[in-house]
Amino acid sequence: MNNGFSAGDLVKVKEDSSWLKRSQTFRAMIAPGSLVLVTDDILSSKKFFYGVVCGGDGEAHLWSSDQFDLVQGTV
Repeated sequence: MNNGFSAGDLVKVKEDSSWLKRSQTFRAMIAPGSLVLVTDDILSSKKFFYGVVCGGDGEAHLWSSDQFDLVQGTV
């Protein structure tokens, strides 16, 4: 299964994200179900992408696609 996301996709943090269990930093930035807009994909990687947390600070962060579910893909 290809979990790579593309720029423009809307994704949400998985309810059982391991990041939220391990890292206080991530819990301060995102919550289960938080939406992230994919701003840039990494062509050489289907695992990582850059995205902005909707309602967040507007800064793009590097994310791992295995911690997200696709809400809406680009056409």
